[in-house]
Amino acid sequence: MYEPPFATPTRQQLQSTIAELDQAIYNHEQWYKSLLRVLISHVPAETADLLPDAHRRCRFGQWYENVPSAFLRQHPAFLSLQHAHRNMHDCARNLLQLVANGSAIPPSSLDLFENTLDKMRLEIHALRHEFMERVQNQDPLTGALTRIGLLSWLREQHSLVQRGVQTCALVLLDLDHFKDINDRYGHPAGDRVLVSSVQCLQALLRPYDKIYRYGGEEFLICMPSTTLEEARCVAERLRDSIAAQRILCDGSDQMLQVTASFGVTMLDQSLAVEDAIDHVDKAMYEAKTAGRNCVVVGA
Repeated sequence: MYEPPFATPTRQQLQSTIAELDQAIYNHEQWYKSLLRVLISHVPAETADLLPDAHRRCRFGQWYENVPSAFLRQHPAFLSLQHAHRNMHDCARNLLQLVANGSAIPPSSLDLFENTLDKMRLEIHALRHEFMERVQNQDPLTGALTRIGLLSWLREQHSLVQRGVQTCALVLLDLDHFKDINDRYGHPAGDRVLVSSVQCLQALLRPYDKIYRYGGEEFLICMPSTTLEEARCVAERLRDSIAAQRILCDGSDQMLQVTASFGVTMLDQSLAVEDAIDHVDKAMYEAKTAGRNCVVVGA
């Protein structure tokens, strides 16, 4: 089911979140060093690490419980990080109790802890990598992603589709008569239209939906865990939002309006990513042919 939208992070918010993640990773590493001292040198364990809610008491856990950013709290990878972090602490507590009782640590218990440790670290570093990618690959004008990394990301999503893990929808939109805006009002006005339109999209999309600037005034949206009908409904809301804009031209009282034509399709298990892009491109051009300012669902 397509979840209700919330604000897509700005570049500044992303950079701030990366700094938070770096501090959280540092805190986790300090905790791990202390754990090793207990397991190897048999110094007394921290009382908090022996409690059932140890995952909430470490500095990493305290950060996790109090993250202020709504976009981070509701990100799927952040939610799964909580489960991985708790499992790691449960396994660590088992090791600490064995040491406290003077018992040897079975290799199987150590292996289980290391597996949960690796999973937790993989989750947080993957999250950090995603935010770094957004910052590095953002279009400087609109804040959308550039086409760098587009195909690799779509192939990752396609792999999940092929394994039956998720569905994934693609939406391609093109701003109607955009050349006329540039010719009549100048490129600064066109830039304002682009920026405002992307802000419309971001306001209605989830933070893990990705918006790519596919061409000058074309934008490709990838929406994981979304059905074709859900994607069509979202595209209609996006179309309405763009058409409702009133964009003020610099140095004049002229208010600009713009519409957009949308194509919608799905990543298909049996088709290559490039074929899906071709299908959504054809659907978008059908919307243009049908009179513009409409949504067409492709094959």
